[in-house]
Amino acid sequence: MQLRSNRVFLQSMARDFRRTGAIAPSSKMLAQAMTSELASCNKPQVSVLEVGAGTGSVTAEIVRHLGAGDQLDVCEIDRKLASIIRHRLRNDSAFTAADASIRVINKPIESFERRPAYDFIISCLPFTNFQPAAVRGVFELYRGMLRPGGICSFYEYILVRKATRLVTGKTAVGERVAGVSEVVREYVGKYCYRHQVVLLNLPPAMVHHIRFPEA
Repeated sequence: MQLRSNRVFLQSMARDFRRTGAIAPSSKMLAQAMTSELASCNKPQVSVLEVGAGTGSVTAEIVRHLGAGDQLDVCEIDRKLASIIRHRLRNDSAFTAADASIRVINKPIESFERRPAYDFIISCLPFTNFQPAAVRGVFELYRGMLRPGGICSFYEYILVRKATRLVTGKTAVGERVAGVSEVVREYVGKYCYRHQVVLLNLPPAMVHHIRFPEA
């Protein structure tokens, strides 16, 4: 199963790196950091949305912290990667013992209804590959999809955007990446209450946990 997952991941990366946005699946340490707020939650029932699940590295860690009555929606835009997760739900022991209700949704996050349906959003989207306006749009969508007090956890690779800007200079790519950095810094600056550095990942990553104020 692991070999098949890795092969499909590499094929997806080669086919459309903009969507995949990573050179390797998330490590166990990154998955633990991404789910640390969920792990410490003591609510009797929670609803979780994972966005950009890939082959399910973080998904498996999410499932560990869910129980009967909990709901997990797994959003993965890549059809083959979504198929891998569905296969794991049926055959992988990390998933088959789960008591939670789990759905795999093969469509872009932008098509989701903006309503407060989730207590946690765990986002693995490769923002560096997006347009700045699209990144802002996703954050605002998350704001609308979280219930009061809900938490969004996301990560960015350490120094990757800075390195990209140094390499590309004042090209269209460099300007786009600089714009993405500005948007991410804005939301982190306003709403982030905790960071975690994960060195045991390829590349190393910074996890941000944000909470939007109640309207």
